[in-house]
Amino acid sequence: MACRFTILGSGSRGNCAYLETGEVRLLIDAGFSGRQIRQRLAAIGRSPESLTAILITHEHSDHIQGLVGLEKLRLPIYCNRDTRDAIQDQTKLRLESRLFETGKSFEIGDVAVESFSIPHDAQDPVGFLIRTATANIGFLTDLGHATTLVLNRVKPAHALVLEANYDVKLLQEDTRRPWSLKQRISGRHGHLSN
Repeated sequence: MACRFTILGSGSRGNCAYLETGEVRLLIDAGFSGRQIRQRLAAIGRSPESLTAILITHEHSDHIQGLVGLEKLRLPIYCNRDTRDAIQDQTKLRLESRLFETGKSFEIGDVAVESFSIPHDAQDPVGFLIRTATANIGFLTDLGHATTLVLNRVKPAHALVLEANYDVKLLQEDTRRPWSLKQRISGRHGHLSN
């Protein structure tokens, strides 16, 4: 079976993607409410009950808020130790966690996942190179800047998910956001501009 990959949503209100192979159905991040995730999966003919696991890049709420709504499914949550600890501190959830060490590879069924550090203002944020039988997918959200490590790790990718979510001029002129938030967004551990 060919690999199926769908972005369910991306932005400051939530981030979530879906990957399906012959053996595995994964969410990558769960940044919408459980109800929203259910609706977005239903739009592509899938349901949370059919999921194999959830991969988490980091602990910010726009990447994890749906874990609370999906808790009853007791899905394995793949993340590193610092991310797991931060999620548990924020949500009080006791995750069915499958810990990986940042920089190491692991397998979920017929999917091989390579994790690597990315510059972002979280505890231990990661990007992924996801290897399936038919395609390699680089997954980079909330990336402050492209390091040599990041560039080298995604070279084998056939497709690259890269979030660039602000315009420099619009951010500078935004009167609703305080200067400190503007600096955080545009900093080397914030986000890429489009």
